[in-house]
Amino acid sequence: MIGDILNNIAKEVTAYVDSQLEFSSGKKSVVLANPTNAKGELSIPDNTICLSVLNIDEETSMRNPAITKRVEGTKVYTQTPGISLNLSIVFIANFPNDYVSELNYITKIIEFFQQKDTFTVGNTPSLKKQSRSFEQLVFKLSTTKLEDQHNVWTLLGIKYLPSVMYSVGKILVQEEEKLSETRVVQRVKQEVNTK
Repeated sequence: MIGDILNNIAKEVTAYVDSQLEFSSGKKSVVLANPTNAKGELSIPDNTICLSVLNIDEETSMRNPAITKRVEGTKVYTQTPGISLNLSIVFIANFPNDYVSELNYITKIIEFFQQKDTFTVGNTPSLKKQSRSFEQLVFKLSTTKLEDQHNVWTLLGIKYLPSVMYSVGKILVQEEEKLSETRVVQRVKQEVNTK
């Protein structure tokens, strides 16, 4: 589900960037991918922007510990509380020997989220299948100190490339409602013992 959501965002960003920039080598795309392969080597295709997840953490202030119940006739349906998640994502531009293009693409990505920082099913119909997982997705530019950036690139296992990081919230992960083994009491029979 997180992958489907981010894949749709990558397509939106690609459409915007391609409509804004012209390159002699043709249109470029934003792809949802792991920036490194199993050997720890750079795996972002040349002349591409990679969207990747840096971190997933729980929004504990949104956690509701109560199990919800719904009664329908004699059946009781239960649902455990969902987990609200925040994502840290990064867009990495990989244009070997074309630093100007790398910077231009990163600028266009910033422009895209400046003009559309909130995604709903209403303004992004391609997210309709994932609508159960969010009301709105809000993208906020993450400003990181140089030391923290060093840690990010060490974590990714690659040398720095022009990039921009965003925090994304709130994505709800919740299982489907289940039919409980508990049933609704319909009649109470009372027996009285007399001595």
